[in-house]
Amino acid sequence: MTVMLDIIGASVIVGMVLIIIMNVNINLTDENYKGIVELNTQTQTIQLARIIEFDYYKIGYMVPPAQRPAITAADSGYIKFKTNLADKPGVIDIIEYGLGDLVAQSPNPRDRMLFRIENVTKVFINYSIVQFKLEYFDSTDSKLSTPITGANLNRIKSVYVLLKLESPQPFDTTFSRQTYAHAMYQKLIYPRNL
Repeated sequence: MTVMLDIIGASVIVGMVLIIIMNVNINLTDENYKGIVELNTQTQTIQLARIIEFDYYKIGYMVPPAQRPAITAADSGYIKFKTNLADKPGVIDIIEYGLGDLVAQSPNPRDRMLFRIENVTKVFINYSIVQFKLEYFDSTDSKLSTPITGANLNRIKSVYVLLKLESPQPFDTTFSRQTYAHAMYQKLIYPRNL
């Protein structure tokens, strides 16, 4: 009888150890997936921030005084400006940024596309953007109310950019809630040519 109890006890202990090992394996897999999703979201944020910074620091670059203001449209979610990306005298490029419509095929219901228009070429940057906000400041670092039009466009001396991205896929769907990895970029950019 004691041999049977020993066999049953050993079987229970082995079963518990197997369940613990499986649970640890599942948790490691979940954390690994979460880490990969967060890394991808952060990498996309950095890539997009570099594109924005490159363009925004060149606002007004090689734009003659006769063709000023360098920024021709400024709103809380849209900007249009003149610059010279080709670095050739006499060339004026028109760049626009704005937040597009919701991405219908994305599992994340808040995903939107950021668009960038260079002259006539429109490019949608689909990095699962959920927020794109712009604020404008004058030479005294006073915030200008949007939309900015007319002569007030010449008062813009810096642009604050807020960008929030979320992963397209949720990494946590427990308890009927969906948690997305997110990353944020914010910077006050002082273009040298404004």
